[in-house]
Amino acid sequence: MPLMTSRRTLASTAALLIGLGLAPAANAAISFEFNYLDAAGFGFNDTTNGAARRNALETSALQFSNLFSSIFTESGTLTMDVTGSDDSSSSTLASAGSALVLSGSAPAGFNIGEVVRAKLQTGTDLNDGDADGTVNVNFGQPWELDLTATPSDSQYDFYSTMYHEFFHALGFASSMSQDGSPVFGDKSAGNWVAFDQFIVDKNGNPVIDPSSFALNQSTWDAASVGGASPADGLFFNGSFAVAANSGQPLGLYSPNPWEGGSSSAHLDDQNPALAGLMMLAATDTGPGARTLSAVEIGVLRDIGYTVAAVPEPESYAMMLAGLAMLGAIAKRRTR
Repeated sequence: MPLMTSRRTLASTAALLIGLGLAPAANAAISFEFNYLDAAGFGFNDTTNGAARRNALETSALQFSNLFSSIFTESGTLTMDVTGSDDSSSSTLASAGSALVLSGSAPAGFNIGEVVRAKLQTGTDLNDGDADGTVNVNFGQPWELDLTATPSDSQYDFYSTMYHEFFHALGFASSMSQDGSPVFGDKSAGNWVAFDQFIVDKNGNPVIDPSSFALNQSTWDAASVGGASPADGLFFNGSFAVAANSGQPLGLYSPNPWEGGSSSAHLDDQNPALAGLMMLAATDTGPGARTLSAVEIGVLRDIGYTVAAVPEPESYAMMLAGLAMLGAIAKRRTR
């Protein structure tokens, strides 16, 4: 059972939700159950810091659920296998993903079963009670674990990063590897996750043929590492995301060279217009985004999530203004 994972890399709150007109929900729409798999004395089971780390993860899950349910209608209980790592030399802060399933006789299509997304959107458990996904946090980097404290210039925002990772597990991620192969099998099989159907190049050419579900190899090869500027590389052209982005496809992270676990699965860090958004590939120390922009909500709608009420244009403007302010005080990536 492969996992679709995506990672947040480092770059060299409730009050915010209320300020943006998104009051936290009284009851979380998503409940998380965590299986802590670290050995005794390590990671989330560290003798000294383990309790604080587990508390921070569980608090972040509750706050994420409040954020999610203030926008979307889906609900469910998700079981996640959780591990910690301790590598101060790694640029990876955290990673998360959904378990994936596919019938051996499945026809070609955007039909790889994403366990987390299916559970929330249809109520179906595709993996028969096994864990729905995974979360890993690198404790080799300095974190601010207190929800009410402001991360300093030498600390990473644990809550912003966890929200980012939970949204990856919900399906905000591509299943495509560097050569264009999907998670399951070779490229000729033509099986992909929902997110992949919306990936296009700068000219609007889909990287996966919508009729045959075959990879357009030349289109993929050029665009997947073509993001030297915001006008190049890969884009997301789902109708809701495009509508929220002033009618334009939304840039995806597609640097050269390819970055496994980051390329194609995040918004474009090269585009200053997206600075400060939650779903960028990299983040810097200090406060990070703890709510979604209109374009990120659009992506989630395109992959099947339903908003409780479509925000009016003024609400979107308020959200983006709040994020712009946040971006001004918290540099997301060192360039």
